Amino acid sequence: MRKWVMMSSVVCLGMGMTVAQANQAPVQVSLVTPLQVVAPETSVTGLRLNLIYGRNENVSGVDIGLFNNTSGAFTGYGMGLVNYTGSELYGGQEGLVNWVRQNAQGIQAGAVNKVGEQLAGGQFGLVNWTDAMEGVQLGLFNRAADAVGIQVGLLNMTQHLSGVQIGVLNVVSRREHFRAMPILNLAW
Repeated sequence: MRKWVMMSSVVCLGMGMTVAQANQAPVQVSLVTPLQVVAPETSVTGLRLNLIYGRNENVSGVDIGLFNNTSGAFTGYGMGLVNYTGSELYGGQEGLVNWVRQNAQGIQAGAVNKVGEQLAGGQFGLVNWTDAMEGVQLGLFNRAADAVGIQVGLLNMTQHLSGVQIGVLNVVSRREHFRAMPILNLAW
């Protein structure tokens, strides 16, 4: 067993070093950055395993760890305590905190979900926050400056609504009349 582990480690390191010259690697294993198989500037296409904290430029594939940091774009499925994407998300994030700085196409599921610009898909958690949303937000607190779709929660907030809000309090702040409605709020 020990020989297998050592051999696997050598193969992974060799693959990482060989492909890292092309600034792309099929596998990343990280204890904490910079203690990882390939450099943080390298993109990973395949599997990234972050035992504590890992950072790479772009990641495509499966990303598993405690703290997952993608400086650029992430495509695939990420699962960790904290998932951070520096630009675009195409796929899904599942964790305690999920944060995409720019746009997301897909799903976020966690206690706190944030998309900095536009979300096309869904957010499912205690707190869901995005600038613009086309899809669904399901949580205790949902906020989207522009909401196209459905918000379901205790408190739903938006400036512009094209869809449905269902909750204890539903707010459309830029509406001329009936800005706050209990239970149900509709706008088409």
